Amino acid sequence: MIRSALMLVTLALFVASAVGQAAASHTGLLFGASSRVVITMSEWKFSPSTITLAAGESVDVVLENKGTQSHVFMAYPAPKTLYKGTGDWWAYVLERTYFQDMGEILVHSKGMFAISGTRIAEVAVEPGKTVTLTFTPGRKGRFEIGCHLPTGGASHYTAGMKGQLIVR
Repeated sequence: MIRSALMLVTLALFVASAVGQAAASHTGLLFGASSRVVITMSEWKFSPSTITLAAGESVDVVLENKGTQSHVFMAYPAPKTLYKGTGDWWAYVLERTYFQDMGEILVHSKGMFAISGTRIAEVAVEPGKTVTLTFTPGRKGRFEIGCHLPTGGASHYTAGMKGQLIVR
């Protein structure tokens, strides 16, 4: 009986320490991704603006919003002509998001996580927050990344918040 109680207490301490580490972690490699890329978001840029990933290898893309405004991270094939309205961009990205049909995609942040199945169009990051996107890229090629939130008659994208995702 004492031995069982001791084993139960030991197991409980182990689980509590593991959960504490998991809850505290929000910067990646928590779910076994083989690589990690950190992207800083601010007014009006992604840094770095070009990220290169290996197809077939899991990755944690850590999105840190160091700006004073909310930002979103979207990845999609670059359109042949640029759209003028934010609504047109959103429709385009929703239909063509890079993050579709690639298996399970995990979006997680400190103290919480959500599994978004096999398709997401954007990852929103509030000012001062960090969100990690864990996935395994499958489609090779060059894709555009952008933040298409509106700002003062234009958008974050037209103000310069864009870049490239290269999957090899």
